[in-house]
Amino acid sequence: MPYNVNRLCRSLSGLSKFQRQPRTLCTPTDPAGWAASRSEIGREAWRDIAWVRHRRRISTQKATPNHVSAERRQYEGAGAAFHCGWSCLGGKQAPEHAALLSAKRAHSTGPNIERSEEIQRIKAGKVLTLRDLLWPRDQMLKKRIALSMTFLVLSKLSTIVIPLCMSAMIDAIAANPAANAGLLMNVGLGGLITTPLGIAQVYLVAYCVARISAAFFTETRNAVFSTVMERTGMLNASKMFMKIHCLDIDFLIAAKSGEISNVFTRGIKAISQVLRILVFQIVPTVLEFAMVTALLCYKLGPTIASLTVGTMIVYVLFTALVTQKRMVLRKQMVNAEQSAAGVFTDSITNAEAVRYYNAENRELQRYASQQSDYENNAVRVQQSLALLNFGQNAIFNTGLFFSMWLTLRGIAEGTANFGDLILVNTLLFQLAIPLNLIGTMYRETKTSMVDLQKFLSLMQHEPKVHDKPGAKDLVIKAGKIEFKNVCHAYENSVGALKILQDFSLTVEQGKTVAIVGNSGTGKTTIAKMLFRFYEPSAGQILIDGQDIRDVTISSLRNAIGIVPQDVVLFNETIEYNIRYGNPDASMDDVVAAAKRAGIDDTIRHLPLGYNTVVGERGMKLSGGEKQRIGIARCFLKNPSILVFDEATSSLDAMTEHKILAAFRSLSADRTTIVIAHRLSSIIEADEIAIFCNGKIVEKGETEQLMGNPNGYLQEIIRSNQIIH
Repeated sequence: MPYNVNRLCRSLSGLSKFQRQPRTLCTPTDPAGWAASRSEIGREAWRDIAWVRHRRRISTQKATPNHVSAERRQYEGAGAAFHCGWSCLGGKQAPEHAALLSAKRAHSTGPNIERSEEIQRIKAGKVLTLRDLLWPRDQMLKKRIALSMTFLVLSKLSTIVIPLCMSAMIDAIAANPAANAGLLMNVGLGGLITTPLGIAQVYLVAYCVARISAAFFTETRNAVFSTVMERTGMLNASKMFMKIHCLDIDFLIAAKSGEISNVFTRGIKAISQVLRILVFQIVPTVLEFAMVTALLCYKLGPTIASLTVGTMIVYVLFTALVTQKRMVLRKQMVNAEQSAAGVFTDSITNAEAVRYYNAENRELQRYASQQSDYENNAVRVQQSLALLNFGQNAIFNTGLFFSMWLTLRGIAEGTANFGDLILVNTLLFQLAIPLNLIGTMYRETKTSMVDLQKFLSLMQHEPKVHDKPGAKDLVIKAGKIEFKNVCHAYENSVGALKILQDFSLTVEQGKTVAIVGNSGTGKTTIAKMLFRFYEPSAGQILIDGQDIRDVTISSLRNAIGIVPQDVVLFNETIEYNIRYGNPDASMDDVVAAAKRAGIDDTIRHLPLGYNTVVGERGMKLSGGEKQRIGIARCFLKNPSILVFDEATSSLDAMTEHKILAAFRSLSADRTTIVIAHRLSSIIEADEIAIFCNGKIVEKGETEQLMGNPNGYLQEIIRSNQIIH
């Protein structure tokens, strides 16, 4: 029977349906074809194919969940390996498979971010320092830094050689050729080249080689260090991303809209900016300055070298002083520009009101006034720039004048050659090129350090909720939940707002307990504390006798599923959002979960089906559809404990009926907490707990509490706190 290639290809997203179009490669009974195929595809790919065939033979055996997970990972790896071999033979693959395989391959070949030391420290609640952000721990990156520094030194040495060759070439023509012939003896050319023109041509060749070498070493340094910059930026972005997810919920809620995103974006850019300025501007300038000073001291004596040092010090101080004042002027200009833009936007947005009151001229005057402020500030910025440029040129040219004057005196006295005049002039002008950027470097560095300071303050924020040292994974045996005298309060500007006070509740294995109470009293806080979004100020929360503060957060949250009141979806496909409950699930599992949640038919009627993008926060879907996707996500997660948090509070009766039907299927044989204020949501619970003033005031079986006309439950129903 022909060997069906497609039965080996399985997408990395866990698709379990094989492509149906057969592609015959060869038959196992055809040794020649089999051998040729092995040779063409490669031994490694065929080794993986052999593993897949072996896996298929044992697929009927019963395996534990962990075993299945391991088998799936190896199976996916075999599929990726085979895809490489099949591509070599010119075969084609479904686009979705190719894209998923490419994504998986790109992920697998990149650095293991999740296991990096800094990420583990972040998860443990540790802070990161500036050194952690700027100095990589990766040995390969350190080697690249060392290599780029080597190329930096070589490029600056080549740059210094350029004026030396020019100076020697001038001396070869103007001075005694015999003196230059002695220099050629040192490089093995003595006696071969003796004419002034020949000597000058040698230095001309050296001059050109030095210029080419300087360019080569500079660009090679840039190419080598670019990997360091980009990888450092990627790693720091990953650290920051994880840090944000480890911050306390209170901190994230209190942050202004977009503030954290702005700090994140500007902080990552600031790190790259500081690295770029440090490596590409400051270090090369300092190195070149040191080399120029040493060369001038060696060739022309300490006087000219000291004069050069003094000139550069005055140049830098003047630039820093004027740039500092220019930064104030630039800030005023930017503020004026933003004010003018704000007036423009405000006026255009309210165009109807402007026309109602015939106020076009008033709006023009208001806008022109802001533009006038911007104009005045912009003129001052340009004037300060003119002052900066003139002052820099005056300082530099004054130093250049005295340096060349001293060199001319040396030529007249016979202590210097004509080529030394060219040497001094060229060296100082070479040094002036990076010095012209000092103002820009200073301004950008100051701005970057402000952004970096905000970035570091966020990175150094210690979350209150994090794994204890040596925390173990939660072991679910029965799924029993116990709240024992739990206390919790929210901190606000007024003081502490007490939510839970000696709150105690036990939910037995496989039972459903409904928590009922007035709106806004903190019922949802109970669910959040179960997930360890907050720590209790007193008391304990136990799952199967294990304090949730003593187990890892990841294992705790893996064991609990929730359908919140507002199911927030990612701006991705429906498949992605359902699969979020279990990224390793197959497509068959996704579809099965959707069917159990009663959403599969709705999805299939969409033009793109499971590939439909739901929009920001799932705005393209109705509330009921989002709730059922949330339930499907829980089906896929298959948690031991389930929380249903007022998930039907804003739905119509028909949609609520569908949601509750899906919920009953989901909560079967699971320990479940239902937080609700609809009678239909709690009527089928095993027990009902009445929550009031931060504690449970009444608890009992549903029939018992419903039949007690004088109980808290009936009182809440009569006061319309529970909707029929």
